[in-house]
Amino acid sequence: MIQTKEIITYGDRSEKQGKILIEVRPLEMEKTGIKYLVVDWDISLNPPEPISSKEIFYFNEKIDQLDVYLESTYDFTGMTKSEKEWTKVKLALMLDTQTNLLANGKTIRGLNPNDWEFTPEE
Repeated sequence: MIQTKEIITYGDRSEKQGKILIEVRPLEMEKTGIKYLVVDWDISLNPPEPISSKEIFYFNEKIDQLDVYLESTYDFTGMTKSEKEWTKVKLALMLDTQTNLLANGKTIRGLNPNDWEFTPEE
């Protein structure tokens, strides 16, 4: 999915440090949209540990808008349908993380948009 480029300080009640990976898992498809589970992992620990999670719901209109944007911006040639759709989820996660900014102009975890990178494929 996506991750921080560097080790960061995080934690609501303590100053833990680690490299954060964000994972999206589709949970439930409804007529009006899709519910996802977003999990933040500290991948600097062995084994990696989840540090927070939340459910989000994307309405079909937002999914369709993202699809139009991604299809016009990226080349999905040669990908199977499942590869293409999974790549779109990763791209949408990065796009949302880098553009859905807090009032102070920062992303989640108090970072700058360019502090995030795609997680290398295993």
